[in-house]
Amino acid sequence: MRRPIVGLNTRVETSLDVAPRQQAVVRLEGAALEKRLRLKRSSAFIETMTKLDVSGVVVSKGKVQELIDQISSEFPELAVDQLPLGIVSKCYLGNPYEVHSLDTRLQILDHYKRGEIVPNGMEKARRLAMHPSYAYIEVYMNMIAAISLSGEVSMIKE
Repeated sequence: MRRPIVGLNTRVETSLDVAPRQQAVVRLEGAALEKRLRLKRSSAFIETMTKLDVSGVVVSKGKVQELIDQISSEFPELAVDQLPLGIVSKCYLGNPYEVHSLDTRLQILDHYKRGEIVPNGMEKARRLAMHPSYAYIEVYMNMIAAISLSGEVSMIKE
């Protein structure tokens, strides 16, 4: 019987070396996904999303990644493609800015003046973002979620 020779640069894995395997995550779909997206948002998450203006007009790539990581933390059970495409909210930097968006796919936080189109399918959230009842708007592929300051969620399907 032939046995493989273990060389100096070969690592042999023992039962002590193996980290406990994570269980496979069940992908939420349909009504289960919608139910999860309707859950109230945490106060810490709302506070973060409503303070996107704090960084001013120019934002570092690191700050944008930090915001995207917080989105992932708020929705740990969702796959990457189920997370919001972006966030749109009222901009408080003053005239001429009206709204700002956090585009999670392109990793961009940008501020938009009156009349400027918010790209990547997020323009549809602009009017709701300007409404005083909502803290911010989450934009998904086929719906938007309007989030109040209390964290309550109103879903609008397209």
